[in-house]
Amino acid sequence: MITQANIRSILPGKIANVAMLLSKRKGISGMDALRLFYFSDVYNKLEREETKYWWQSPEQLAGLI
Repeated sequence: MITQANIRSILPGKIANVAMLLSKRKGISGMDALRLFYFSDVYNKLEREETKYWWQSPEQLAGLI
């Protein structure tokens, strides 16, 4: 069961995959893709369990940016 206490355990892999997709789709560096994601509203929602954004695939999350 995912809770606010353990959500951080699933975020690193999801963040890496979203950044990789953003990098490819937008033609930007991996570091720029990470910055774009970390400063997005999507990331703010992803790190809060109650939004259930953790349930979405990296493709879905990248599509929201």
